[in-house]
Amino acid sequence: MKRKRYILLYKSYLIGFLFIFIAALIIFNLFYIQNYSERYKKSVIEKTIRTNLIKAKRGNIYASDSSILAMSVIRYDIHIDFRSISEKLFQENIYSLCNSLESLFKKPKFFSIKNFSMKKKGNRYFLLAKNLDYPHFKILRNLPIFNKGQIKGGFIVEKKICRIHTLENIGKRTLGYDDHRGKVGLEGAFSKYLKGKDGKRLEQRISSKIWKPLKSGNEIDPEDGKDVYSTIDIYLQDIAYHALLQELSISKADHGCVILMDVKSGEIPAMINLEKTKKNTYEDLRNFAVWEGSEPGSTFKTMAILAALEDKKIDLDMIVNIKGGVMKLRGKKIRDSHYNGYAEMNPKQILELSSNVGIAKIIYENYKKNPEQFIGHLCKWKLDRKIGIEIPGESMPFIPKPGKKNWSSITLPWMTFGYNIKLTPLQILTFYNAIANQGKMIKPLFIREIKHHGKSIKKYTKPIIMNPSIAEKSSLIKIQNMLEGVVKNGTAKKYYNPEYPYAGKTGTTQLNYWIKGKPLSYNSSFVGYFPAKNPKYSCIVVISKPEKGYYGIEVAVPVFDKIAKSIYPKIEKKTFCKKKENQENLLKKIKESKNFFVEKWIMPNVISTPGKEIIPILENRGFHIQYQGIGKVVHQSIQPGNKLKRNQIIFLKLEE
Repeated sequence: MKRKRYILLYKSYLIGFLFIFIAALIIFNLFYIQNYSERYKKSVIEKTIRTNLIKAKRGNIYASDSSILAMSVIRYDIHIDFRSISEKLFQENIYSLCNSLESLFKKPKFFSIKNFSMKKKGNRYFLLAKNLDYPHFKILRNLPIFNKGQIKGGFIVEKKICRIHTLENIGKRTLGYDDHRGKVGLEGAFSKYLKGKDGKRLEQRISSKIWKPLKSGNEIDPEDGKDVYSTIDIYLQDIAYHALLQELSISKADHGCVILMDVKSGEIPAMINLEKTKKNTYEDLRNFAVWEGSEPGSTFKTMAILAALEDKKIDLDMIVNIKGGVMKLRGKKIRDSHYNGYAEMNPKQILELSSNVGIAKIIYENYKKNPEQFIGHLCKWKLDRKIGIEIPGESMPFIPKPGKKNWSSITLPWMTFGYNIKLTPLQILTFYNAIANQGKMIKPLFIREIKHHGKSIKKYTKPIIMNPSIAEKSSLIKIQNMLEGVVKNGTAKKYYNPEYPYAGKTGTTQLNYWIKGKPLSYNSSFVGYFPAKNPKYSCIVVISKPEKGYYGIEVAVPVFDKIAKSIYPKIEKKTFCKKKENQENLLKKIKESKNFFVEKWIMPNVISTPGKEIIPILENRGFHIQYQGIGKVVHQSIQPGNKLKRNQIIFLKLEE
């Protein structure tokens, strides 16, 4: 009896402990859930809900005539989820699908059949095509199987925004980019205006790689970038490109550049850089015009002569003994490359015939006791500092200073014909442009205006004056006559044509003269302006490491000559005025069209309208334009008279 009582008592204790344990477990779990549920919820939400950035549409870059130079377009990557396609659908349509793909992508149909049969085993993300434009995407989505959509047809579409340059290789580096490679050219310089502001949208995961918007609207709507209107002139850019490309191909040079500058405004209507590739083609890969600082050679003699004229160290009647084209100074020999048998020359002949001995004697004998006076002129002309252009990558010029470690007894005479110093092509051109502009040195200008949806945000119309007068008027007239004489009587007289007179200076520079035993390579250059009287444009041509010929007259002047002669007739006939009138008419058209869209939101008939005119108008009104081809519109995806919605995609097919 007593034993039974003990057993009942133990069972009671055991049940009691069991209840206490369960109660403790419940309390613990309640405590855990209360304290850690938020973290759990957050973890679940993070795996199923995300905030996705919506990239803002980057603004366009326009040429001076409002033609599009750079724009953002939507491209499509297409993937196939083979698990979504039923066996019956696949077998019934695979051959007709592959036939269509053969005509679309120009690949044999057996290639697609074999590929699809292998991938059919279970690939859920098979890449079919990349970077498709809208017309090709539209065709693809209507093909058999794919026309069943993503759920049944396994047709997965990924949109992305791509940046394209309408002129492709022409001026590609001048337009530049702003991406993982860095900030380059106009794209990099004005990215703060072009990039806009990204938006945000909540998305929910519906499969491992697919997300859908959680709401119909965005948390933050993206704000489109602003449009940049550049000074680039497509017509002049094309002339410069082909003139440079032809000469680079003939001379088999390593690289070269051309810059064209409007004398009065400082606007840069053309800037071309070309570099030889491994395939022996020429591509616009690096901005030599802005970046490459090198010894300018004889183009520097103009600066040396002007300094001496300003200090009244020389006059045009003085005679300099050339000593047979060879001068020994401090144990080193200075030679004339173009010695013509003159025993004596005046300063004008020295510049026209590019005498190294003559210029070295003039400057050395007049400034050897006070080289600071000569260097002072270079500093006054701001040749010892960057111009400060917006385009990134400008190199710092180098001008040696007396008393510094890079100054020696032969620095001054060697400087006079362009050695021991470094300048970029754009820095040299800016100085010569000042001579053409009656002494007023102005900053090169690449941009005219920033606009947002057609409204002006900022204008760059006034020239930025770097130096109101680099020299006295009398000195300028003398140096202008000398530069005209270079083409008329001197080293460039082979290309003198009284119908197309221009002024300038040739330059030839040895690049690797300090390396013994290695064949010399050269820079050939010509910088000047045209017309010779009342000039409209200044221009510099620099060609590096040519294999056929190396003097400036052989390699660089032909490029300058082609450019000048191509543009000259238009200047004389004042067709530029006509072009201005056309631009005004175009602006009037834009204004009228803009009002039309704001008030009525009706798709107009744009057939036969030039794409370059109608596309900016439609984009500025908030529509997404996709187009193919160039020239006038031959097809529009939305028929005339249909209502339009903001952000609506409109496809235009242009003439090929």
